[in-house]
Amino acid sequence: MKKVIFVVIGTIIGAGFASGQEIWLFFNRYGNWGIIGIILSCVLSGYIIYRVFDILERKNITTYEKLLEKVSKNKIGSQAISIIISLFLLVSFYIMVAGMSALFHQEFGFPIWICSIVMAFFCYFILQKDMKGIMAVNSILIPCLIVFILYLGTKNITFTTCYFQTNSLDNANFGQWIFSSILYASYNSIMLIPMLVELKPYITSKKKAKQTGIVCTIILSLLGVSLFSLLLRGNEDIYQLELPMIEIVKVFGEMYCYFYIGVVVTAIFTTAISAGYGFLKNQVNRRQFLKGDVIKREKQYYQKILLAICVSAPFVANIGFSNLVSKLYPMFGILGLIQIIFLLKIK
Repeated sequence: MKKVIFVVIGTIIGAGFASGQEIWLFFNRYGNWGIIGIILSCVLSGYIIYRVFDILERKNITTYEKLLEKVSKNKIGSQAISIIISLFLLVSFYIMVAGMSALFHQEFGFPIWICSIVMAFFCYFILQKDMKGIMAVNSILIPCLIVFILYLGTKNITFTTCYFQTNSLDNANFGQWIFSSILYASYNSIMLIPMLVELKPYITSKKKAKQTGIVCTIILSLLGVSLFSLLLRGNEDIYQLELPMIEIVKVFGEMYCYFYIGVVVTAIFTTAISAGYGFLKNQVNRRQFLKGDVIKREKQYYQKILLAICVSAPFVANIGFSNLVSKLYPMFGILGLIQIIFLLKIK
């Protein structure tokens, strides 16, 4: 179960989260209400994790395509949802490559093309190893990420306490932060749910599903609140950067900055391989191959698509990381909300 939790956390925490872009966009901009919004969003994400595992177990569902059939009784409708989800997973993969390129360009001046090619190469190498490779990477990298972000959060407690003592809640943002919180959980669910389907063999009971949901809620809440409090140190100029958190962490010293660069690299890489794997499996499942020599054809098809997305990633990376996050994520959040509503309706 521990490895499953790390894969789930690694899937959700990507470049947008660790860089501060997502937390600022969905929570900090609403003032102090944002911290309540983070907790609400994480609780909703935890419930989605439990709910999906429970449905997969009770309905004996083994592929994302079969889950969509339960979500939408209409075959055309389920295929439409599948295409939209696959598009989001592909876009998310490209955004992670763009995020890695933006990081090394902002901090070290490396050319975006070079960084995106290197990132695509590493993703290609890990994704060739299927789910075992993803679990191995997440089991090593995610615990380090969690510990360091929480450590920074504790170092920032004094500043955060003073901030909340001098800033009251703004009732004008009351309705906005609720919608933004739901939107954040819903867009995360688009990438998360296909990965949960692949993780189903490791969650064999309702008790484990519930425990996984609770632990993920707690960890995500602590990480989200830690980043929220750190972003309170920022100003309008810092929020214009591609990766604002790296600039903010510099207040603790250069050493912390370099450690946090490692955190962002970890977050980007783990989410990139999760998004890429989800997209690849969706494409393979759609082929509906079953046994014998067909399995070989499945693997060939998987390899061809893997090569295609890794080769094309550097071209998309030049669009810009922050542009991709701010324009695409809220839009996909609305689409994810539709999927959640259908999931909740399943008896």
